[in-house]
Amino acid sequence: MRVDELRASSDATRVVENSEKAAYDHTLASYRRAMLEHPADAALALSACQFSEHFGMSEELTWADAAGKDFDACRETLERQHASDVEVELFLLEHKFGEPAIAFGEPLVPRARNWSSSQQARLHAALARAYAYVKNDERSGQEAVLATQLDPASVQLVPAMRYLARKGDPAAATRLLEAAPLPKFAWAETSRIRTATEILPGNAAIDELHRAQRAGLKIDSYTAARALERTGDAAGADALLSADKASRKIGTPQDRQFRLDVAFAAADAKAAADVISDQYAATKDAGHLVSAYARLLRLDPSLAARADLIPLAWALAGCLFAFVAAPALLVFPVHYRGTVRQRIGKPCVPLFERIGLRHAWLALAILLLALYAVAMLRFGGNTSISPSGSGVGRMGWPKRVAVSHLWTLLFCSIALIPVGRLLSWREWTGSGQWNKRWFLLPAALLGVAAYQWLRHRAAMPPVWSDATWSVALVHGAQSLGGIPLALAIMSVWVPIMEELVFRGCLLGGLSRHLSFGWANILQALLFAGLHHDGQHFVYLAAFGLIAGWLARKTKGLAVPIAFHALNNALFVLMVAAR
Repeated sequence: MRVDELRASSDATRVVENSEKAAYDHTLASYRRAMLEHPADAALALSACQFSEHFGMSEELTWADAAGKDFDACRETLERQHASDVEVELFLLEHKFGEPAIAFGEPLVPRARNWSSSQQARLHAALARAYAYVKNDERSGQEAVLATQLDPASVQLVPAMRYLARKGDPAAATRLLEAAPLPKFAWAETSRIRTATEILPGNAAIDELHRAQRAGLKIDSYTAARALERTGDAAGADALLSADKASRKIGTPQDRQFRLDVAFAAADAKAAADVISDQYAATKDAGHLVSAYARLLRLDPSLAARADLIPLAWALAGCLFAFVAAPALLVFPVHYRGTVRQRIGKPCVPLFERIGLRHAWLALAILLLALYAVAMLRFGGNTSISPSGSGVGRMGWPKRVAVSHLWTLLFCSIALIPVGRLLSWREWTGSGQWNKRWFLLPAALLGVAAYQWLRHRAAMPPVWSDATWSVALVHGAQSLGGIPLALAIMSVWVPIMEELVFRGCLLGGLSRHLSFGWANILQALLFAGLHHDGQHFVYLAAFGLIAGWLARKTKGLAVPIAFHALNNALFVLMVAAR
């Protein structure tokens, strides 16, 4: 090359590209001459297509489009002259997508019985991709399993594992993983380990991690930490993440959240504080970090003085104030409405003699503080505390939910003692003549719950799915003290506390300023809403309405408490019978 050409890098690059194009054209011409001399050689024609495809798929070559056209012409030649060759059929199938691939590949299945195992595996792998393309997860999973059974090294291993786990056979998914040879590239093995962490029980993920490490594959620290955490080794996962200083600033939001979860599980307050500080510095969003900060203070109260976390301290104080002040959004409008009713000569009849709006405010504030403050202290910042998620919270999460709820109930019970003493003994037990017809509505609603329980006992599909938190509470109580403890919590303690708050204080206070109908509707909607169970909202609202109606009819809380206890007992028995 001349010196003036070398001074311009674009000219030098063009020379190289032209030489590459010339070499490509020369080789392609050689292929074409050979194909003319050997027109029946399917392997030669297939090699020519693969050669053109390699350059046609390049994103860097300026002449890739020309190579792509050569590939299209070569593929047409394959379809026209060598369509009956097995390797050609598989090649053509692997270059089709969706419905065309299914239409082309399904007729090959009966003929494939005489093919080699590797060829059959390629056929089923291609069909798995085709069915996945059209969103047919069932067929895609079945084909992925077949492909992996025929060829343990199939790229369909991970989809096959997910399908088997989804069908309730994680043991079979584990066997597929154990039989598969290690891939050449770390990214492929990383995908396998992460999948095992998410869906496989026991030590499958950590065993796969150790197998990869023995083979010299470099697995990133987050993937390795997830495998360690899956087996309950939160301390090991925390140590691994703490040692990897380089990834601290460049991890994804999910990685940073996982780092925080692990730090909390390992009781590493400094690591948790560092993650919270990094997230606040990156987002300046204190609201989303308040729960994590509250849990951090439970772990190490001295960190409240850390300068970079001071904004979160103010946010937490504001959050706690909001819990206490939130009932005002209901109480002030109701008080105003009561004043208007008095002025127009429509006085209200209070449900309980000494219960007013200030007691409704107090009860709601105590309940909100107990529910959310305790949850923040025990679970704050952990985004994976449900069974459907992955991470630290999944490890023994039902027991943690039960313990958290016990603390909530204890806090509420102690704080509500002064309010409970305002109710006379007759207001607790009820008074007056009772009518048997009053109990038809609660019996009908309990019949719905009983029907759900009977369907579970008969192994029929449930009418609706259960609230995850409530189910975890029952299972956690069972693990702590068996069904008797679960019944004691759900059918004794919870009904007494919730009826005092919603039917005693809230309905009692609202009924002093509103008509009973509106007071009952408002307390029922709040009762349903604070259960955080949208799927059961209508049932819970109906339950709240009937319980409030019973409180008025019987002039006491004993019957609503019994109604609540029976409903919760049916739920406990239904969950425990699984």
